[in-house]
Parts: sequence; C-alpha cells; structure tokens
Amino acid sequence: MIHPGSGHWRHRRGLRYLVLASLRESPKNGVEIIRSLEDMSMGFWRPSPGSIYPLLATMVEEGLIRKREDGKYELTEEGRGHLGIVAESRPSTPEEMLREMEIYVEYFQDLKVTEPVKLEGLKERIRSLGEKLLKVGS
Repeated sequence: MIHPGSGHWRHRRGLRYLVLASLRESPKNGVEIIRSLEDMSMGFWRPSPGSIYPLLATMVEEGLIRKREDGKYELTEEGRGHLGIVAESRPSTPEEMLREMEIYVEYFQDLKVTEPVKLEGLKERIRSLGEKLLKVGS
C-alpha cells in the first residue's frame, strides 16, 4: 500500500516510481495503471490521464518501460533496476524521515480541504499521532 503525499507524489519522480511499482506486478495499459495507482492509495488519489500518458511516453523513450503490441506497458530490465534503486533509497536518517512525515501531513491537509469525507474515522488516530509527536518534540 502506498500513501501519496500531497503534490509531492504527483511530481514526476514520485509518479514514475509508482508506475514502475504497478508494472512490477504485471503488464498494464494506461487505464489499468491509473486504477492500480488508485488502489495503491486505497482510493485517496487517482492520477489523471493527462499526467499518466505523457509520463508513459517519456518512460518508454528513457527505456524504463516498453509498450507491447497489445497496448500494455511492461518493465524493461533497466526499469526493474531503477525500481530497485529507488526502493533502496528509503529514509535512513531522522531528517529524511521528518521530511517524509511533512509530505504526509501536507497530503492530509489537502484532503481536509478537497475530500474531507476520506478523513472520517481517522481523526482520533491523527490526533493521537499529533500528541505523540508533541511529546517527542518537547
């Protein structure tokens, strides 16, 4: 499960990783990739065709994926390698972890404005987490 953070996950680098992760499971066409990314975010975010299709074309040009005759995209060896490199670059310092947490907070702030219904049932957990962070920061 992947939780995209605010606009940061929607930037090409984050979206590129999500597309690679989706294609690791199986070859997919553009619509299937969009659905897969929506599923990865548990329905919190659905990328637009206007962001996916240009990115797919770029990734084909870069050799990370290839488009098959049936219209489905699949990972190339280079794409598999790139996916492995990105997966290894998870936060390893408190500073990196804090930056990721900031991204998630921005995402929740966006949801509160754009789709508050998605936060229903999570408010107590969010408050509890905030209290724990306040204790760590004091």
